[in-house]
Amino acid sequence: MTGSRYYLARWLLLLNALLWSPLIVLADDLNGEWRLSITGKSLFFYGTSMLTAGLEQDWEVVIDFQVTNNQFDLGTGNATLLGEPVPLSRPEGMFQCQSTDGVYLDRGLHEVSTPHIRYSGFPVAGQVRNGQVLLKPDVQYIGNFIAMMYECSTSNILGDVWHDRGRLSTLERAKRLDAKRSVENGEYRVKVKELQFVEPRGEFEIPLQHGLEIRLTDQASYAVKTFRLMKIK
Repeated sequence: MTGSRYYLARWLLLLNALLWSPLIVLADDLNGEWRLSITGKSLFFYGTSMLTAGLEQDWEVVIDFQVTNNQFDLGTGNATLLGEPVPLSRPEGMFQCQSTDGVYLDRGLHEVSTPHIRYSGFPVAGQVRNGQVLLKPDVQYIGNFIAMMYECSTSNILGDVWHDRGRLSTLERAKRLDAKRSVENGEYRVKVKELQFVEPRGEFEIPLQHGLEIRLTDQASYAVKTFRLMKIK
């Protein structure tokens, strides 16, 4: 899916949810300090829907901005990882997974340790129009992501199937990763370096509605995201 189609599909889902919102905001209520919180869970995994080995990582993005005289003032955003990665195994107990220390080379050819979030802080521009706010996070192509390195293993006899089908599934999903497979003394192992997209990916528009809450699932990355908008002052 191209970038433009991705954004269109994502925000059509948002629009569909918003059409059912009973909350109406008057123009005078737009002014003040606002906070958009986006929480999510990203899945880093090698395998298929039936043979899944990897990690789950919670994250949060917070964007604060102010509206004065119905005009957008410059906002700020930050993104953080919440807690440690949690092992993922399907079937339960078949795989043993853990995050590993590693180094990721960013676009500036700088080495950063993993897990690493590309944009931990960023300025946000915007525009208020017709009771909506267009948020423009200052992030470069391809947007924000988490870089993770992890290792999974199993001694189950289905390990060879997991190795082979995981490799094909990875190619089909065009996931951004490097996976090194090995077999030793009946133990099947894979070491993975993987990127998963998180917010923000680019500019987006939402209604200025205090208490707005929307839950979405990204079909490409299997990430679950919840958007919450609050007027804090």
